Amino acid sequence: MNESLAIDPSRFQPLTLLPMNPARAALFGANLAGIDPWLRLGYSPVGLARYLSANDQGRQTLALQDGETTAACFTVRPGWLRGPLLELLAVLPQHQGRGLGKEIIRRLADEFRRQGEANLWTISSEFNVSARRFYQRQGFDEIGVLPDLVRLGETEILLRLKLQVV
Repeated sequence: MNESLAIDPSRFQPLTLLPMNPARAALFGANLAGIDPWLRLGYSPVGLARYLSANDQGRQTLALQDGETTAACFTVRPGWLRGPLLELLAVLPQHQGRGLGKEIIRRLADEFRRQGEANLWTISSEFNVSARRFYQRQGFDEIGVLPDLVRLGETEILLRLKLQVV
């Protein structure tokens, strides 16, 4: 278990990884609050921006820039059940369908595998069928059901990508 996970930005070339800052967090907060799953779960632009810009010990939040445009962001928490937890992966709507999410997952999996991690975890809302299908196409397996985790009446699905063959 790697408690001080560090993602090497050079492994994402030619895409650029940037640390999250208040301006980027506000951009993502404003864009994500108006789309599912965040809309259905009741997240506000300010709440999302606060989460993304929070200095949470150990958690790493990065923005991905494609050319001159900020296109995606992700948050990773190390040391979670024999591997990191991908808490959030978001590609802005105007950048979806271009393979950025797939590339982020591939590069994260390669980096964590290199670091000796056994798993990469994420959680998706049960109603977010497109996200669940996306993760399954990347090799994640649905392994748990978590009712009322984020919001009463909503169910989350725990997904795992095995990084090491045991």
